[in-house]
Amino acid sequence: KKREAELAMLQAQIHPHFVFNTLNTIASLSEFDPERMRRLLHMFSEFLRARFQFRDMEELIPVKEEMDFVRSYLYIEQIRYDDKLEVVWETEDCEGYQTPFLTIQPLVENALEHGIMKRSRGGRIVIRTIRRGDRLEIAVEDDGTGMDADEVKRALAEKPSLRSGIGLMNTNQRLRRHFGAGLSIKSAPGEGTVVSFIVSRKDQN
Repeated sequence: KKREAELAMLQAQIHPHFVFNTLNTIASLSEFDPERMRRLLHMFSEFLRARFQFRDMEELIPVKEEMDFVRSYLYIEQIRYDDKLEVVWETEDCEGYQTPFLTIQPLVENALEHGIMKRSRGGRIVIRTIRRGDRLEIAVEDDGTGMDADEVKRALAEKPSLRSGIGLMNTNQRLRRHFGAGLSIKSAPGEGTVVSFIVSRKDQN
């Protein structure tokens, strides 16, 4: 029951303004760029399908599958924010590695909402995977507003803060349950933030 409640909470996290803004963008594109509109509509439907698909909270999915979900999300956000959002992918081979469902996307969403888009000029987000022996490090880096030491501490607390919200708290707890270690956050005011975690190969879980 607790795990089902966790999933319901994850699914409920999709923000209404994100849906409304995306639908408004689709409607706007229909007037002058139908091809781009169709592409956005397809990515939006893929995002919603993956987000609301029922999964066992103990299930691990391929990192590649989670990355595909993140790509759909970031494609939507890049269309919405246009030149205010730069996305960089620095990913190595993720074959054989798994992660709990909805672990990377909440980190990306948090970086956009609380880091990059707090500034009128927007910014840059980097999605990175690094092979470290038999483990894989997954990192989300932004050049946004950053956090001080107290904000970092609150972000990893058992209760959500305004900066972290339910998404980071839930992700941290599930990673700790699966791998024994949760999120690592490196940040400083005005210098951006890096949130990372480590996953092991499928045959070592």
